[in-house]
Amino acid sequence: MTKPFTTRTRDFWAWFTANEAKLSAFVENKLNPQDADTQQIVNFIAEGVALLADGVHFNMGGDYEFTFTVSGNDALFYLLPYVTANLPQQFRGKWKFFSCMPGAGGENYEFRMLEHDKNVDTDNVFISAQPDEEGKTADLQFDVPQWADMDDDNCYNAFFILMDIAIGEALAYTSLRNVERATAQTPEMIPLTQLAAWMRTNLCENGAPPDPADRHTAYKQTPEENARPPRNDIFVGAINYTRLISQYFQRDNFTYDTFTNFGAKPIFLYYYYSDKDDQKEVLNRRYDLQDQLEAEVLGKRNSGEELGLMLGGAMGQWCAYIDLLLYDEAVFLEKAKALLADVPVMFFCHEFAHDGRKFSLFGKDDPLYDARVQQLRDCGAQFEIDELN
Repeated sequence: MTKPFTTRTRDFWAWFTANEAKLSAFVENKLNPQDADTQQIVNFIAEGVALLADGVHFNMGGDYEFTFTVSGNDALFYLLPYVTANLPQQFRGKWKFFSCMPGAGGENYEFRMLEHDKNVDTDNVFISAQPDEEGKTADLQFDVPQWADMDDDNCYNAFFILMDIAIGEALAYTSLRNVERATAQTPEMIPLTQLAAWMRTNLCENGAPPDPADRHTAYKQTPEENARPPRNDIFVGAINYTRLISQYFQRDNFTYDTFTNFGAKPIFLYYYYSDKDDQKEVLNRRYDLQDQLEAEVLGKRNSGEELGLMLGGAMGQWCAYIDLLLYDEAVFLEKAKALLADVPVMFFCHEFAHDGRKFSLFGKDDPLYDARVQQLRDCGAQFEIDELN
């Protein structure tokens, strides 16, 4: 059985606690990379990080700083903050853990490209930025005189690395829309070292970038005629990770697999309502259920104690949907069943994957089982009753 993400996180911190003295010695340069096998040290740290999942990127050094990097895999914005929130109390004040690259704080630094024999200071990388209509994101153009002879592929790759280091991965993810290479430097351009400050002033409410895992996007779609659940009947919804939905309908499980490789599970709960029900009341009921699940089952966001994240919800012609990312599926379902035990509705759980597993939360041993089946019958969902039997 796959270890849940909560357990993997505990395993990582147990490893860190057992090896903290060794890691401190490396930071303090007592284990000097000039004298020791640097790759061996990196491999040792990677083994600890691999307790979370394979292929997690990180940096360690400086003033007891340990930085996980998203490195283009935006699903990690929904996972790594839980890890860093669980930093053991005895190490707080000494170690600083970051769930993504935080940015260089406007400091200039030299970027070396050994393959192309080019060095560039971030003060010599120039940016023009144009906010969108809502003033929440911006389109960028960049010019680097030292890269004039570089092809576009290498130029873009180098710039995105530079930008993530300079402004931080969260700000880049939440506040940038398009990035293009300029044909020449223009008078309005500013150095890359000033970009983060410009973005916080011009794009971010109260000067703070939005939480990458809390950006709700509303969507609408037209269900096909006689579309049958799950999800094919949806006509309106909102979610804070649109890639998950788009890949679900594209029958692409990449993001789903990314989460499950960490022991996390994207799922949606759904239940039927009758065409005789008032849709506004159905919607308000769904909101109430979402609020209850978040407050009484999932737990406080970014507390390090939560069982997952509320991703959003949707309304369909047949069903109401609640979208979730679970850090421990078994514990969540046990608590969710207790919360929903007195609601005489048949709740179904479906994995957010093409051909994902589907099951009902309540079986024949449930005291309200007959009432739940009758509710399905009243909603015209005979095919669901047939599957239950």
